[in-house]
Amino acid sequence: MNNLLRPVFWIVTGVALWTLSLAEANDRTSVMPRRHVELFRQHCFDCHDSASEEAGVNLESLPLEVSRDVGTAALWAKVLNAINSGEMPPEDYDPIPDELKLSFLEDLTSRMVRARMILSDTGGKAPLRRLNRREYASTIEALVGVRPDVSSLPDDQVGDGFDTHGASLFMSSHQIEQYLQAARDALRRASRAAGLDSSFQHGSNRQPEIVHVEPEETYTPHYRDYLAKLRSEYDNAVAFKSQTEKTAAEFGLIDPHQADVHINHFESWSRQLDDYLHWPESKTGVPLILTIKGGGMTKVELPKLTENQPGRYRIRVRAGRYDEAPARFHYLELSSMVDREREFIGWRKVTHSIDDPEIVEFEYVHVPGVIANLQIHQRTHQDRGDKALWTRAMKSNGVGAPPGVWIDWAELIGPEPVAAVPEGGLRWMPQQPNEESDLESIRPLIESFTLRAFRGKRPSESYVERLLEQFRYHQDAGATREDALVETLAIVLASPEFLYMVNDGRDDDASRLSDIEFAVRLSYLLWGEPPDDELMEVARENRLTNPSVLQQETSRMIADARSNRFVRGFTQQWLELERIFMFQFNGLMFPTFDNAVRESAREEVFQMVRTVLREDEPIGRLLDADYVVINDLLADYYGIPDVLGHHYRRVSVPSDSPRGGLLGTAAVACMGSDGLRSSPVERGAWVLRHLLNEPPAPAPPNVPQLSRLGDEPRSARTIQRMHQEQPQCAQCHRKIDPVGFGLENFGADGLWRQREVIELGKLREASRSPAVEFEIDPSGQLPSGESFADFYALRQLIASKQESFTRGFVEELISYGLGRPYSFSDESLADQLMRVADRADYRMDAIIHAFVQSDAFGAM
Repeated sequence: MNNLLRPVFWIVTGVALWTLSLAEANDRTSVMPRRHVELFRQHCFDCHDSASEEAGVNLESLPLEVSRDVGTAALWAKVLNAINSGEMPPEDYDPIPDELKLSFLEDLTSRMVRARMILSDTGGKAPLRRLNRREYASTIEALVGVRPDVSSLPDDQVGDGFDTHGASLFMSSHQIEQYLQAARDALRRASRAAGLDSSFQHGSNRQPEIVHVEPEETYTPHYRDYLAKLRSEYDNAVAFKSQTEKTAAEFGLIDPHQADVHINHFESWSRQLDDYLHWPESKTGVPLILTIKGGGMTKVELPKLTENQPGRYRIRVRAGRYDEAPARFHYLELSSMVDREREFIGWRKVTHSIDDPEIVEFEYVHVPGVIANLQIHQRTHQDRGDKALWTRAMKSNGVGAPPGVWIDWAELIGPEPVAAVPEGGLRWMPQQPNEESDLESIRPLIESFTLRAFRGKRPSESYVERLLEQFRYHQDAGATREDALVETLAIVLASPEFLYMVNDGRDDDASRLSDIEFAVRLSYLLWGEPPDDELMEVARENRLTNPSVLQQETSRMIADARSNRFVRGFTQQWLELERIFMFQFNGLMFPTFDNAVRESAREEVFQMVRTVLREDEPIGRLLDADYVVINDLLADYYGIPDVLGHHYRRVSVPSDSPRGGLLGTAAVACMGSDGLRSSPVERGAWVLRHLLNEPPAPAPPNVPQLSRLGDEPRSARTIQRMHQEQPQCAQCHRKIDPVGFGLENFGADGLWRQREVIELGKLREASRSPAVEFEIDPSGQLPSGESFADFYALRQLIASKQESFTRGFVEELISYGLGRPYSFSDESLADQLMRVADRADYRMDAIIHAFVQSDAFGAM
């Protein structure tokens, strides 16, 4: 076999031997009530009985047990969709009476949800799975010291579940090469970083470099030259347009159209440029403004960081604010352009005036192998929001919006020494990569690296021999020792033992994980990366499954900063926070809802969960907290005074504040919108699903869309009431919408409002049109029947449902931690965790402790 093909062959062969367990249904059943056979007899059997079987559908022999098998459930799903959408019965047949139809759809919907749980039940088995993208990146970083690019790796295929679910983490043979290439890139970057940082690693006195930037040296002459260019082009264009004898070329023009373009550009931009150049501050620094030139805003561009300049950097900015500007523009935004994509690094509030500037600092960690263009500018909107705001300001006064912050100068300081490389990290790379060496000197290095990569599983002697064979092959072909090692160790990082969560069951009881395997599962749950040396030492001594030792180690891991990966990874998916980024918010309608608020709103939820976990609070505090966890940016957005600094901290709020708890966050409000209007149905469904643990049935296909009611302005309540006139819509919406109405005082941007305002231009595509206002009626009721008059009463009612909320959290934690959908076989475990929660005042940390101590978590 060709030696170059051997790595892929070995890996593909290995992957083929690692198969996922198929879910098996248990003896639970989901059965449709027999009374609904009458509906089939009256409205369906003419075409779909055993004699007719139109379209191959025989409802006469359809089992009432929806959960009998996947085929039966699929046929019942077709029935549900056909009746729900109005496709059946056909128009030339008598329609199903609304009351009968509603009863049938309600029963079938609930049976379908139950059947799905039964048919997906794994019987308590935790399926074999590969590392998801988050885990893969963290694992590589822990192993070699650099974070890899995972954009080309297989998708995690997350649908309704978590990115830890084994069933969605499949991999095909052709994707092995992607893992090989990602491993090669990471190893080369690690090698480069080891060489570049060698002086830091060996304790030299190397000092970080300071690069000073005076922005007026770039912007002021650039704008002056550009204004002169516009004026010259304008003069030539006007001269050409004022006569008929000379050609366009004689005026330096291509054609008459270019003359119109030059005139338009001058009239559009010259006043703003001229106004900018007349500001005294433009002579000594940069006033930050929106501008159509220079990428949409003035900015301070720091020296480009190349792929060979990794390390930690500090950015110091001397700045002052224009007090008369809106509060939003008193913030500096630091972003980085990487591969033409803007990444937001952070925001800092400027509190001093331009007469008394202050020094504002950012931190930035630059990873090896990446080129970054750091820029400091004012806060930005997503997509075209900034251009829309610029256009509106220019139409208003001809010179645009006034500046919010003036920057005198900026400094880039670094690189500074980074944290010590983890054990087994950069030290695997030889100090002299071009030095020739025999295989016996390389063997210990490969064995040590592979043992760590396989998370404590010792490689076989034959596997090590084949790796040495690969190393020899590349050296014989002329590769340096470094390149030969990269090619060899990349095979390790693309092997099943590395890519998959391996359970060998080497204890006497084959159904249990060994201590080392248990340590791996625990570490990936709480840290999303392999166990550290301390945890592995406890596992090697077979002490980890001792309850007191496990309690101690779990507490240590929760207190460690790496547990933030659990908070972010779990919370993002548990509460569906990705919806925050699904819609583009119109900059004209929501001028203060920009990228800073969007990113900070999600971070607020992470920080809330982190606070409840770390401070031993009841999980119900997420429902009724008398505090918020915010920074100065969100405090300004919410109108909460006296919050200084960009760090997140607990801030008490009065009892009559709408803030406090998940329901009062901008994140929940904007997730329940479409970027233009609030959506009671989305908000109600989110509350039912995540706070009350009463998830509504998935929306069926072909249901009439709300957009059909958008031909004229109506309040959200009116639209939802009209939507419920359809029986197939009413069965779900009469449960969902009344909850969502209680959140209507929050606009799509999460700000509190007293009236619902609709801009007619958004409905009729007019550029300028008046707005229509509606009174907000926030009253409604929960599915359990309790009524509420407003948001505050709704929040209080939901807070009283701490047990239901905790049950939902418990079920999601089981699903996330065991890598499969929650199902009936997990109910006893959930009951056990709920008993622990009840005894421990529903503390989140106590629930996690009980989960990792459970038999299910330690089972194969």
